[in-house]
Amino acid sequence: MIIAVHGPTGVQGAPVVSQLLAAGHEVRAVARNPRDLPPGAHATIADLTDPDSLIAAYQGVDAVVLQLPLGFDNAMLTQAESVLKALSTNTIDHVIFNTSGPYPTRARGIPFLDARYQLIRDLPEVTPTFSIIGPAALYNEVLADPATTTDTEVRLPLPADMPVPWVAAADVASAIVELLAAPVPAQLIAGPEELTGPEVAAVLSSVRGREIRWRTVDLAEYEQLMTPYLGAELAAGMAGSFAVVDADEVDPALNRPGSTTLRDWAAV
Repeated sequence: MIIAVHGPTGVQGAPVVSQLLAAGHEVRAVARNPRDLPPGAHATIADLTDPDSLIAAYQGVDAVVLQLPLGFDNAMLTQAESVLKALSTNTIDHVIFNTSGPYPTRARGIPFLDARYQLIRDLPEVTPTFSIIGPAALYNEVLADPATTTDTEVRLPLPADMPVPWVAAADVASAIVELLAAPVPAQLIAGPEELTGPEVAAVLSSVRGREIRWRTVDLAEYEQLMTPYLGAELAAGMAGSFAVVDADEVDPALNRPGSTTLRDWAAV
């Protein structure tokens, strides 16, 4: 199959590209500046806010794997509208949309969520087959962020005693590849185990060979920690996103466990 993949070098998109290539598919790596791609991926320049560039990128493809970039302003809504316009112009057999986080079931006046809701709501109108997928909880990769995990502690705005089914981005990528052969309308990938904050810290301590502790921070401190890495606007959005992680009740029957434990992920 010929598959267009958005965000091909990002944390979520890169394993999708690698696994699709390994499975023998042809990959169009769609980005504003596609570079540092694995051998075999075809660089395809397009902008999510420019429907004409997306129309060109989608011509002749069998499927599109979509992830929206990190963003929290109204540009997110423009991106969703551009994708839907491009898909309605081309005939794409299958669209797989990775929500990358919360699975919204209604509009809330928050662009980060509303762009996702718009795509979930309208994809059935523009493609014969669609699949909505995403992490059922936080990606393990959040723990690789230097603002989150230091040599001595993990700092997140989550209750220490809250069990979280941390999920590896590679497991979501594997599920995306499987959806191409056996599509389902919706699926959320959870980690194979639920871990509290101290349990996460214990795993990382064991793998790294030094003591790492869990520390629950409030949203204001988390925003402050993220600002040097993301800038003020994105840091504020990231902090705010934790306030709506439980925004909507999602059918737990959609959850499917991945296979990568946090220990296995951290040991790589």
